[in-house]
Amino acid sequence: MPDPKKLKQYAALIIAGINLKEGQEVVIRIPVEHQEFAHLLQKTAYENHAGRVVIRYEDMAASRNDLYYGDEKALSRVDESELLRAREEQARGSAYIHIISEIPGIYKGCDEEKSGRIRRSRSLGLKPVQEYTTKSLGQWTVAALPNPVWARKVFPDIRDDQKAVEALYNAIFETVCLNRKGNPVRNWRKHGETIQNHCRILNEYQFKALHFRNSIGTDLLVPLVRNHIWGGNSELALQTGQMFDPNIPTEEVFTTPDCRKTEGTVVASRPLVENGHVIDRFGFTFHRGKVVEYHAAKGKKTLESILSSDRGSVRLGEVALVPYDSPISRMNLMFYETLFDENAACHLALGASYPTCMEGGETMSDRELRALGSNVSSVHVDFMFGTEDLMADGITKDGSEVPVFRNGSFVF
Repeated sequence: MPDPKKLKQYAALIIAGINLKEGQEVVIRIPVEHQEFAHLLQKTAYENHAGRVVIRYEDMAASRNDLYYGDEKALSRVDESELLRAREEQARGSAYIHIISEIPGIYKGCDEEKSGRIRRSRSLGLKPVQEYTTKSLGQWTVAALPNPVWARKVFPDIRDDQKAVEALYNAIFETVCLNRKGNPVRNWRKHGETIQNHCRILNEYQFKALHFRNSIGTDLLVPLVRNHIWGGNSELALQTGQMFDPNIPTEEVFTTPDCRKTEGTVVASRPLVENGHVIDRFGFTFHRGKVVEYHAAKGKKTLESILSSDRGSVRLGEVALVPYDSPISRMNLMFYETLFDENAACHLALGASYPTCMEGGETMSDRELRALGSNVSSVHVDFMFGTEDLMADGITKDGSEVPVFRNGSFVF
């Protein structure tokens, strides 16, 4: 196990990231095997004046049995009681913490198409309560903890489970500034200032489009919606009025592409793990904003399931810039978990846009968002395409080009 002091610092960082108001309710979703850390988070939240802390345990092995043996119709159903509970929590202004612990390969042998249909049905059924997070009405944050299967996947040369888990803990702590000298929360805030500075510069430019090129085959023009907003690191919860950190760790700055206009080809630079399935060596060709061709050497059925989710799943909902020399990238690890891997390379997302990345978007209906080029979908799937030689140019309103990335990193 890691140093108990580091675990306390990690819990403190997560609670600082959610930025609680006095008396606010906290809902923690966490894998059942991490009960001890759940209690530490709970205690830390109370020490930071939480009013009530609710812990909800998740069990991926049980979810695997559901998918393998369960009835698809029953698993796809969203009960009214589930919606009612979420509505009541949101009415109270609850803050949400989700601790993930990926188990690569857990769904091996399960029907990937069935999995996709269930995911789409539940996403559609839960849409009325998902806007609390997708539109940042309340605070939410996502962080991660290791498990032996995941640790061995990341560190295949370490045969001992405990040592592999310790190595993954250390890697996670490195990504969130816990291994640096000084106060961890202050170090994290200083890291966030760099991200916010990139957002400020990009928001001042208000580029019409971004043009990406690299040596592995990406040549992609990504137009941006008018009045787009670059976000990163921290966001404002509109209902509770609190600033919060959605992802711990984070390196990205991101905004909304015009989902009607993307043109060209993009080749993924890293594998993607989606719902326990690995998609590898894949890419897409876009025309008039839509995926018209795609390939995958591994996980093609899962990729097809994503693309067939709804009319928005074949279009882009996010473009994110991550410098190749970022701390996570320099670790030269494949985490097999999007929370980390998306912060090692520039990435795009198929599916839903973030309404908060467009001026006034959080108050718009789906129809209004679509009319302005913001994508609406039941899915949001990030995939990485950044490389060491990635070039990105911003295209201004008068058609001139401004260098944004050279050799995989920001020029400013």
